[in-house]
Amino acid sequence: MVDYIKYTSEMANDWSKTWYDTKFERPWAFKRLLDSSTSSQMQSKLWLTTELQKLNLYHKKVAIIGGWFAHYITPLLIDNLKVDLVHNYDIDEDARLISCEFNRRYKKGGKYKVYGKNVFIDPIEEHYDMIINTACEHMFPMKKIKELNPALDAILVLQSTSETKYDDHINCVSSAEELSEQANLKEIYFSGSKVLHNGMTRFMVIGK
Repeated sequence: MVDYIKYTSEMANDWSKTWYDTKFERPWAFKRLLDSSTSSQMQSKLWLTTELQKLNLYHKKVAIIGGWFAHYITPLLIDNLKVDLVHNYDIDEDARLISCEFNRRYKKGGKYKVYGKNVFIDPIEEHYDMIINTACEHMFPMKKIKELNPALDAILVLQSTSETKYDDHINCVSSAEELSEQANLKEIYFSGSKVLHNGMTRFMVIGK
């Protein structure tokens, strides 16, 4: 079971600088940064990492769809699951810039990269072993990505919620089964739900 991030001295240096820079250079993004750093956000990423570890799914090249600041999930993938390369696709420029600060050590080592491409409109040009989307409630169903990329053979790791009270939750689901159906998964390796510290139910499916 993965129940913590490996908080190294390098990470402490990157994270403290990022928090400082964001507060004074991008103050409009600071509230979102706080929202991304709750215990519930951490819970969902630790759960994902734990289930991948249980399934012995250790892949080399991973894409994250809408990874936001990616400060929790990137070290979990690289340090715990030994992923060689993480690409974060996010259309928010602030998120991309801040995520590169959080993950500066990985970026310098050639292990982390961000893209501003909207993958629900434009095909994914690179090959990935695994595609992760932990924010499906904010986006179109994942089948749209599969329609744009008919040769896609990556394992999909998807999370969503039934919580509809937020305006930007445009695509909530009522169960893990519905989330799986939205992605047209044919092989399911994991399907489940978890109530997080904030009271929100999180659904997750892993499959192809």
